[in-house]
Amino acid sequence: MILPDEAATRAAGARLAAVLRGGEAIALVGELGAGKTTFVAGLVEALGGGPASSPTFSLLNEYPGGRLIVWHCDLYRIERDRELAELGLDDVIGDPRGVVIVEWADKFAVLPADHTRIELRHADGARELVASGPLSATFP
Repeated sequence: MILPDEAATRAAGARLAAVLRGGEAIALVGELGAGKTTFVAGLVEALGGGPASSPTFSLLNEYPGGRLIVWHCDLYRIERDRELAELGLDDVIGDPRGVVIVEWADKFAVLPADHTRIELRHADGARELVASGPLSATFP
């Protein structure tokens, strides 16, 4: 799916929000500036939470108050496996009250095998979204 601008990237996040039921784990991968946080912002807002921001420095943001809780994690600054334990992801992965979204998920294997992978790439002045895994049949 080609996303021509930021509004389209946010709208793609909102479309994914519409199919979430709780307990899902989503890996977001893509280079810097590919739109990962923008995608999450659209998802969080569509669920009734937010506004969302990048968890690059806080590492894990929680957005309660919407239809589902969103736990939004960023592994960009994580350098060692032992740092992962401090994030508390084990406590929220699979929680039916919400969804876990991990940016830079390709750095460490923190998500269960049945996670959905969303890859965002730069594509000729736009972005390309490629989804795989359980939710890819219903999204985008």
